[in-house]
Formats: sequence, structure tokens, C-alpha cells
Amino acid sequence: MPRTVFIYMLIISLFIAGCGQSATPAPLNTPAIEAPTPTLSAPDIKWTITMNHSGGIMGLMRSIEVSSDGKYTVVDERANKTITGELSADDLSKINELVSAEYTPASKPNGMGCADCFLYDLEIQANGKRVAIKLNDISLPKSGFEPLVSFLRGLMDMALK
Repeated sequence: MPRTVFIYMLIISLFIAGCGQSATPAPLNTPAIEAPTPTLSAPDIKWTITMNHSGGIMGLMRSIEVSSDGKYTVVDERANKTITGELSADDLSKINELVSAEYTPASKPNGMGCADCFLYDLEIQANGKRVAIKLNDISLPKSGFEPLVSFLRGLMDMALK
């Protein structure tokens, strides 16, 4: 009986420690911005957004690619499912606003040490420029990219229903 209690306490301790913030930041802590953030002012500018959404306790592996012509592709690797579609005029207008926003991600987001966080690899290509950033549930709120990531997650969820 004492051995069983010890094993349960050890498992619970490891689980709790995995969800705490790390005192030393993990390598994903620094956004990989490879070019200045694109600023779009005209609706005729071509852009492409790609986001890989992974992690969490269930090991999610999804991706989405959306282009300025409104076409999108959603892939769920775990379900071996690929969905293509076209955004409504309202959704295309909304994503145009989100892509046009000025993003100023924090140079050193706090706390990337969460064992069960979702990870977001986001890439925006527009007007000959490219922005690539790696985020997770802890760094996302302070990054400036949260509205865009939320929109893309909603689109993935809707497409994969």
C-alpha cells in the first residue's frame, strides 16, 4: 500500500511540474521574425498565411493555409483529413483586416515552459515580405497575433467538423 501511494504521488508531482512555468526559457521563447512585418494598405495585395497548430495533451497536428483570393486548405494529420474551401466575403474581409494589422511581438515573451500547451508556427507572406513566428498558449496573448491565431483556429475547427 505505501508503495502504491508513493507511485501515485510521484506521478501527480511530475504532472504538476510539467504544467508550471520554467525558470529558464525554452528555445521556442524567441520569435523567429525573418523580415519586417508586412503592412497591407490595398485590398489587391497578395498574401498567404500558413499556421501549424500542434501539441496539447491530445497531440494535435493540424495546419491551415489561406490565401488572399479566399481559398484555404486545412489538414488534420491525426485524422488523415484534408479540407479545401473558400472564405465567405465577410471572413475574407475580417482576415484582410487581421493581416493588415501592425504586429509588434514582444522580443522576449515570458514563459514557454508548459508541457501541454498548444504550439503555433505562424508564417505570413505578403508584398514580398515574410514574417515567421513560433508561439504557444503562454506567449500568444502578449504577441499581438492572438486575434489572427484565434480566427485561423476557428476556421480549422469549422472546416473539420
